Amino acid sequence: MRIGIAPRLALILTIFAVLASGLTGYYAHDDSHRLLVASTEKDLQSSSQVLGQRLVGVFGNVSNNARLFASQVTPPTNMGDGVQRMSRSLLQIYDEYLQVSIIDTNRGWQEKLTFIKNDVGNIVRVDSSPVSLTALIEPVSYLSSGQVYISDVINTGSVSDDADGRSSVLIVTPIPAENGANSGVLVVIRVDLNALFKKVRMGLPLDYRVYFADRNGMFVRERNAAGNAALPNDEADLIQGLFPAAAQIVSGEKDSIVTSIRGQQPGYSETVVALYRAQISDSSNERFFILGLSEPLRNIRQKSNMLAGNIWRIVLSFSCLALLLAWGVSQAIAQPLAQILASVRRFAAGDSNENLPLPIRRQDEVGQLARGVEDMQKQIRAQMTALEENHHAMTHMAHHDALTGLPNRLTFFSLLENAIAQARRQGRKLAVLFVDLDRFKAINDQYGHQAGDELLLAVARRLQSGVRASDTAARLSGDEFVVLLNPIHNSEEACLVAEKLLHRFNQPVEMENVTLPIRASIGISLFPDHGTAPQPLLDAADVAMYASKASGRNSCSLAKSRSSDDDV
Repeated sequence: MRIGIAPRLALILTIFAVLASGLTGYYAHDDSHRLLVASTEKDLQSSSQVLGQRLVGVFGNVSNNARLFASQVTPPTNMGDGVQRMSRSLLQIYDEYLQVSIIDTNRGWQEKLTFIKNDVGNIVRVDSSPVSLTALIEPVSYLSSGQVYISDVINTGSVSDDADGRSSVLIVTPIPAENGANSGVLVVIRVDLNALFKKVRMGLPLDYRVYFADRNGMFVRERNAAGNAALPNDEADLIQGLFPAAAQIVSGEKDSIVTSIRGQQPGYSETVVALYRAQISDSSNERFFILGLSEPLRNIRQKSNMLAGNIWRIVLSFSCLALLLAWGVSQAIAQPLAQILASVRRFAAGDSNENLPLPIRRQDEVGQLARGVEDMQKQIRAQMTALEENHHAMTHMAHHDALTGLPNRLTFFSLLENAIAQARRQGRKLAVLFVDLDRFKAINDQYGHQAGDELLLAVARRLQSGVRASDTAARLSGDEFVVLLNPIHNSEEACLVAEKLLHRFNQPVEMENVTLPIRASIGISLFPDHGTAPQPLLDAADVAMYASKASGRNSCSLAKSRSSDDDV
């Protein structure tokens, strides 16, 4: 019995179609998996750098607070009510601050003043520091006025009287003498790394893991359920013990790496990890910390398996239809099959054009096959679009405040730097308004954080609607906001804008069960009158804001004139 050309051609076409679709599906899945892994590694590396910059920004803020505090204390140190109020205010405003001390190194490290924040959040004055000063064995006499020293990480082993076992670092700066030299009296701020940990990792997915180590690679331990901190006791508790590639970060060979672990350490699943060396440039001893961000590989596998299922279902459908159609109409389907295969191959090769030619208008099996291929392409495009959206979302999170949507500190500094450069070229002025809410903590304590968040959102909306389109409103942290007025003609115009904002704040915020008042203190600085660089301008506005608070709150103050070398 002879087999006719049609069955043989149908068989050949079927075999060819099955092989082609199978190989296409295999390589499409393999390439998609590699793209997913590469995209995840790139996103993790970018995110770790963003988190590292957050960490640098927080330490910079602590250093600025230490300098500002030191500048307000007059040597020989007077522990009057003003200094004590400033100490309490720092501990109240910043959740991560555990202790504020003033230490006289000229008298055997005598503690002139020490306030601590205990486990329940109460602020008390104590006679001696709960943290051993062995953390400050390194000489601090070399510090000049305005310089800041950052200690190594203090884990449980360095804690003497403090039973909470919280990992922390000490920020130290000298109180300047009348001649501007180091007076030998130090301001010490102890920072809780667990609270700092929470602030840095805010907004990350729950299954992302954050690693934080000091310059020696020793992990900072988060407190366990019992409230105790585990001590590192073997090589696995060093970041280079868990990730051998991290040794390059510790040694300074590299600033950023992407690596992975595949379950070789107990308690760790297979993960992709990005590590970043966060250099604290504001520190006189060039301190740095290592920050890592990891994502389980199972997340990538889930996406890859979903994609593989769709691909192989399409491949199976394609094979069945090819067999049925090739049997009856081998000549009629030869050209459409070639068209479909060409489209699949182009798509697998990376051509994501949605107008790839497919015979989807046909009402027979060839048309069904073409529409199935089109569905596969749409699903793959949707997967890739979702990845791009996640990347854009993380990029937006890196440059904007999560609650108000306003630009964050990092973005504001970049905008301010560009605005200063433009104003310098064009010979124009600009103004910085530092806005701090009055008695915001009392509202949080009385009505809860949800009410506080609603109040912050209302402040953000009123700031945005109260300035011009060319101006910029941003949220620095907590209840601190800042406004860039660009351009501005003189200080009177800046003061008018500040008064306008205060008038808008006088309207209370109506909530479901309560009416909340808004009161704010505003400090104003002008370029180039009070500074020619972002940080001096912000510092001048910050000092002016504190002057507004000292003069009775709910007011605005213009910064004092600067000396010629303020921006050096």
